Amino acid sequence: MNRSKSLGRRTLIYGGSAALAVLLVLASLLLVGLLAHRYNLKWDLTRDHSQSLSTVTKKLLPEVRKPLTMTAFSPAGDAERQKAKELLENYAYHNRLITYRFVDPDREPLTARQAGYRFPGNILLEYDGRRQMADRPDEETVSDALRKLLKTDRKHLYFLTAHGERNLESPKASGLSQAKSSLLNEGFEVAALNLLTQPAVPKDAAVVIVPAPQKPLFPQEIKALRDFLTQGGRLLIMLEPFQDGGLKEFLADYGIGLNDGLILDANQLSQALGASAVMPIVVHYGSHRITQDFTNVLTLYPMARPLLIDKPVKDITVLPLAKTTATSWEKLGRDWLKEGKTDFDSKTDKKGPFTLAALAEIPLPTHGQENKNPPPAENKDPAQTRTTFLTVFGDVDFAANAYFNLSGNGDFFLNVVNFLASEEKQIVLRKADQKSQPLTLTGLQAWGLFLISVVCLPLLMVGAGLTAYVRRRARR
Repeated sequence: MNRSKSLGRRTLIYGGSAALAVLLVLASLLLVGLLAHRYNLKWDLTRDHSQSLSTVTKKLLPEVRKPLTMTAFSPAGDAERQKAKELLENYAYHNRLITYRFVDPDREPLTARQAGYRFPGNILLEYDGRRQMADRPDEETVSDALRKLLKTDRKHLYFLTAHGERNLESPKASGLSQAKSSLLNEGFEVAALNLLTQPAVPKDAAVVIVPAPQKPLFPQEIKALRDFLTQGGRLLIMLEPFQDGGLKEFLADYGIGLNDGLILDANQLSQALGASAVMPIVVHYGSHRITQDFTNVLTLYPMARPLLIDKPVKDITVLPLAKTTATSWEKLGRDWLKEGKTDFDSKTDKKGPFTLAALAEIPLPTHGQENKNPPPAENKDPAQTRTTFLTVFGDVDFAANAYFNLSGNGDFFLNVVNFLASEEKQIVLRKADQKSQPLTLTGLQAWGLFLISVVCLPLLMVGAGLTAYVRRRARR
């Protein structure tokens, strides 16, 4: 009888312990599920963070302060549907005000037609009563559509024309169509500017860009650019060797000199990249907001001229943004080009480094202070002055189609324009579109993974179970 009661009590204890353990496990799973639903956390462990949004997009998403709905139009069997879902999940993860849904245009043709659906992959963004369609389910296109949707007033950029400047629309290697597309994706309006047909820079201009004029500007055009600066406008000038566009004296007034030289460079880095001597490489940058992220980033400047900034101008600060390496040298004139003698000549050539890009900070009086007899410099109140900026590059090819996406070239150009346009949130190093990369294991790594996951762990669990069973049997 006592043995029977003892067995019953033991069964009750073991059964109760097992039931309690099951309840604890279920409670833990429920708690984990609730926490996971409330706090959605994830980590991108891929080498190049290809499963995460770019830095530019992450900085854009906090600007969404009202509910934003993204509607993806994709047939149920479309191969791109999963890709679009993962992308939109990333947007919703970084901002709880963003929601998304999928619509099958074959099953809901009326909804698709009302939304302006054209083909599979379209994503409609709706925000604060406004709508914008993204053509493709990729981050660049969706972020561009979101940027357009958020900005009711877009800043205007003007490219000077009529002097043989680089073509904004040309898809050729020397054209600037890639730069234009990238500026549009940054949220700017881009247009051509002909100062021969209009007397002044448009009032809505945030930045005027002069892309390597081949023929000199007329005096009234230079005056229009000077007036634009005086009124607080921002100017970006890109020049080629032996072509100053009639801007030599204009730039000298702001502390940036020019000569008829061409920079050459030949070092181990350029040789490793396959760059010729007339394609100097820059790895040294000035300390400025524009280049603060340019650590271990190189930019390349085919056929570039040096900028001379050793003659300061009163009240104007000139900062070098990009400088060549100490192995570079400058050749003056063009005679050596005919003979093809690119080697350094200590008698006629000058050793580097040289400034390839410079930023001039120009003080301006506050409104009401623009008079012909300004107060002496010692009597000026710093609080009553404002500044404008002039950026000059001794090269234009770095921003051309052939080189725009090479290393940091495009980022440098976009960062300069964003700074001049006072869009400093967009001054970053942009992540190129990366595809997912498979995990490739060596033979030893594959065997190690097999032994641990298929052999060792199961044996460890079986051993732990047998040990527990033997101990329980010993206690009875």
